[in-house]
Amino acid sequence: MPTDHSTQTADDAPDSRAIFVVGAGRSGTSTITRGLQALGVELGDRLKAPTEKNPTGFFEDRDLLRIAKRVRSELGLRAESVSLIDPGQWGSPALEALTSEAEDTIRRRFGRYPLWGFKYAQTLRMLPFWESVMARTGVKLAFVLAARNPLSVARSRSKLDPLRGLQEKTDLEWLVNVVPYFRRLAGYPFVVVEYDLLMEDPRAQLTRMATALDIPLNEASRRGIEEFASEFLKHGMRHTRFVDADLEREPRLNPLTRDAYRWLRRLATDEISADDAALWQDWARLESRLAETAPALRHVDYLEAEARRHRGGALGRLAAKVFGRG
Repeated sequence: MPTDHSTQTADDAPDSRAIFVVGAGRSGTSTITRGLQALGVELGDRLKAPTEKNPTGFFEDRDLLRIAKRVRSELGLRAESVSLIDPGQWGSPALEALTSEAEDTIRRRFGRYPLWGFKYAQTLRMLPFWESVMARTGVKLAFVLAARNPLSVARSRSKLDPLRGLQEKTDLEWLVNVVPYFRRLAGYPFVVVEYDLLMEDPRAQLTRMATALDIPLNEASRRGIEEFASEFLKHGMRHTRFVDADLEREPRLNPLTRDAYRWLRRLATDEISADDAALWQDWARLESRLAETAPALRHVDYLEAEARRHRGGALGRLAAKVFGRG
């Protein structure tokens, strides 16, 4: 079973808890983070502004987001990279400096809040870094993992970037952002929230989140839940809806992505709990199978870098012709 990291504290730890929203991009992380805000979780006063990509807002703290992207860069990754991270990379001097910077930022920006949150879709991929930061600050961690049918994730991604939104490519991004460190979440309070279930019954899902993460419900948070459900959520925020049977019908879907998502869906529906032995036994298989593809994943990153260098040229047209749009 996963190691319990939840008791790590510092001598001068503030009485503070942080809830990190994690999960692959285009899985509803922004909407879920807005849901946490409705429950009274403080997100800070320096949020990234909405854009055409996400007109309802990202709900990401700009200071912590900047640090997270620098961590990603120090690891040699781009936003779309699928290379696996070598464990030895976590001990680099550059990351040590960023750990200190993140610690100072958290103490300065969030130290006075008893309950605060942060969202960045690639946080789970960089979990060892954030564990090191939180061990220094003494802030107790909890997590919400956003899950969404991988067919919907690819369709959503393809509207922003046709090449990156190919089902095959989106599945690889999904895997490297969810599988490698997911088992470590079992050492913390965590809950899986499925985007479709949230859209269908937001009141029930926010109440479920509050219960799982020990967030007290009061009159203010109940008003927040109602505002989230009746005013923030819009019909146009969900463009696709797939069911489990669709996962078998799509030949381009990566079987590892399909299997991992099904486990997350079972957690999201409370069909199983985080101490389910079969879950972790099969998750070890997923980790092993993904690790075996490490050389191929590095090659994918190389080819994609070349494709983007020639974007709009022959290579870009060839990729669109061969693979189609996601």
